[in-house]
Amino acid sequence: MDLLINRIQIALQLLKRNVDSDFQNTYESKITKPQMFLMYAIYKMGKCKLSRLAEMMEVKPSAITVMIDRLEKDNYVKRSNDTIDRRAVMVELTPLGKEVLENTFKQRNEILKSYLTRLEQEEVLLFTELLEKIVAPERSNYTEKEV
Repeated sequence: MDLLINRIQIALQLLKRNVDSDFQNTYESKITKPQMFLMYAIYKMGKCKLSRLAEMMEVKPSAITVMIDRLEKDNYVKRSNDTIDRRAVMVELTPLGKEVLENTFKQRNEILKSYLTRLEQEEVLLFTELLEKIVAPERSNYTEKEV
């Protein structure tokens, strides 16, 4: 079993490294991975408090503020004051931010598709179901449409 676990770890690391490398070499993006993760969190949550993002990412609010500053400078997010608690700062994606995020995911998906073409259709389905079972055993067969 240990040999198989080692093989799985190596294969997953190589796949991630190859996909990341292919993405960087193929598509030009000004967005870093942490920024993309943050924008995706905002996309999923909708308009949300900066403090909630900091909790979710397990970082200090000051770290989120720096990231949001950069995203706001590029017009990917917009800040506003909470109408109920004026001390709280809200953030949401701009239309440009949504477009950039969706394009980035489309590009990443194209790269993943190129790897999956090495498998038969039945193998892709089995591979998908096994991954879903490993990462979320209580939720096999995702039905939610992701970006």
